[in-house]
Amino acid sequence: MTARIRRLFQILSFLAIDSYYKGVLTGQAIYQGLTKRFVVPALNCYSCPLSRFACPMGSFQHFLAVRQIPFYILGFFGLVGASVGRATCGWVCPFGLFQELLYKIPSYKFRIPRIFTYLKYVVLVLAIILPIVLLEPWFCKFCPAGTIEAGIPLLSWDPVQSLGSSLLEILTTHFYVKYGILIFFVVLSLSTRRPFCRVACPVGAIFSIFNKLSVLRMYVDKSKCTKCDICYNVCPMEIRIYENASDLDCIRCGKCQSACPQGAIRFSTPLDMLRPEIGKDTVNIYGLRS
Repeated sequence: MTARIRRLFQILSFLAIDSYYKGVLTGQAIYQGLTKRFVVPALNCYSCPLSRFACPMGSFQHFLAVRQIPFYILGFFGLVGASVGRATCGWVCPFGLFQELLYKIPSYKFRIPRIFTYLKYVVLVLAIILPIVLLEPWFCKFCPAGTIEAGIPLLSWDPVQSLGSSLLEILTTHFYVKYGILIFFVVLSLSTRRPFCRVACPVGAIFSIFNKLSVLRMYVDKSKCTKCDICYNVCPMEIRIYENASDLDCIRCGKCQSACPQGAIRFSTPLDMLRPEIGKDTVNIYGLRS
């Protein structure tokens, strides 16, 4: 049931975030109305012809590039992260949904070694430092989500720019590099679960920092868990939730909860500290004993 609700939520989120169909039908410029002042808790390219909202990482880098402290974006990350941790990656992000659908295609499958998942923090550091140094949103220039949401659609429609040149006439080597990065992650997504989310997404890296602090978390009842690894086998982030219910890579998708034959996994909030059924020998997700 949780899996179906999550998939529906992902689809509805995509339709809500990218819903500027008028622009596509009429050939109008990229939407720049009122809602474009707001960001969504997931990668969502500002230049996408369908997008009604801004990307949090793009906006974050913009403020850094103009040498301003991004108070609004920092507050947004803090509010969302403190509330649900990295759950928006599993329930909202359109590019995350895209990778999950690609993985369903029959192909050779393999697991990414855990050590590579720390690369996203390197990307995050670069996404903070380089805009300040280069005075431009560095990450946006290579973001595969931006390529598929904005680069490819705009190139396909080949709209004539105000300078009189079409996009096809002004392509540079940079575009082909960006296109190559997208192809790399698309091919990788066929064989391994959510590779971009796990090794390169700076938004996911930011929200992961809040996983141990957020109100919404996962709870594993140690008295019921048999460590059968069924949860590990279905996890899109390939983590063993019973080892650390607040793992930095957990996207709170609930697939482990649905798959657990012992019913040992569920969503939890601080109110669970008041639940008498949590036994005295069972350590809950907040590191405390009842």
